[in-house]
Amino acid sequence: MLSAVLFVQVHDVLAADYPDKPIRIVVPVSPGGITDILARLLGSRLSARVGQPVVIENRPGAGLTVGMGFTAKAAPDGYTIVLSSQGSISVLPVLDKNLPYDTLRDFVPISHIVNFPVVLVASPGFEAKSFKEFVDLAKSKRAHLTYGTPGNATVSHLAMELLKHQGGFDVTNIPYKGESPALTDVMGGRVSVTFLSAAAALPLIKSGKVIALAVASRDRLKFAPEIPTISETGFPEFRDFDVSGWFGFLAPAGTPADAIERLSKEFSAIVKEPEVRNQLAVLGVDPVGSTPEEFRKWIRTEMERWRKVAADAGIKAE
Repeated sequence: MLSAVLFVQVHDVLAADYPDKPIRIVVPVSPGGITDILARLLGSRLSARVGQPVVIENRPGAGLTVGMGFTAKAAPDGYTIVLSSQGSISVLPVLDKNLPYDTLRDFVPISHIVNFPVVLVASPGFEAKSFKEFVDLAKSKRAHLTYGTPGNATVSHLAMELLKHQGGFDVTNIPYKGESPALTDVMGGRVSVTFLSAAAALPLIKSGKVIALAVASRDRLKFAPEIPTISETGFPEFRDFDVSGWFGFLAPAGTPADAIERLSKEFSAIVKEPEVRNQLAVLGVDPVGSTPEEFRKWIRTEMERWRKVAADAGIKAE
């Protein structure tokens, strides 16, 4: 009985002490894109709430798998976590059996943190000035069209591959190590188009550096309602088109449950803070802040959705 009491007391002390040193958030893409922006915003608020530094560590490469693989092998002590998207969490695992990690085996979900819409954009000098003109150009095969992505199995990649499948045309994928370098080549006219997160797209659209062709999700953007959705552009093959992205935090498998619970509660509280909600709204993302169990169920649901889409559309890990 005494040993059991002592164990509970020691456990409570350990739980109360977490965290007692800096927390590292791994970002599996280059600095500058929506993943990096979110990590820095949420990391700074986490630091303020727990009283410890939060360090952002960018580890891009291999379609997000470098950062994910690194985190999977990190010490499961609650001090290394990763912020990533549905591509690396739920899509690549059903497309590529040679990944350096298995999401359900090697990670513990912390929180499904936000959802975000994406916009199909092109440079102002691109031949097509609307979604209809883009589809007509792609179907005509008059030009070799390309699209940039932050990596394979990202929402940008998935949205275009689904669009190609439903539209019956071809556009060549040019993968990059993040959203920012893909966007740079689109703005420079070296790549035809890209599906860009609304957070990154809206300032560039308003400044005239890119033009918006359509929104991939079913609803129009709150901050740019003039941009049509793909589903309402008049093509019957796209009337049910609806693709958006999401982000979540994961920790290495074996991370103590008290650390997972603390992080989940903190992140859920952070996205409910009025100031943070306003910043997320400006970024064009919608806060979620789920529990670990809710996030686990969501990951499995997304795996099944994209497993079917990949089989129907012939999407493969490239």
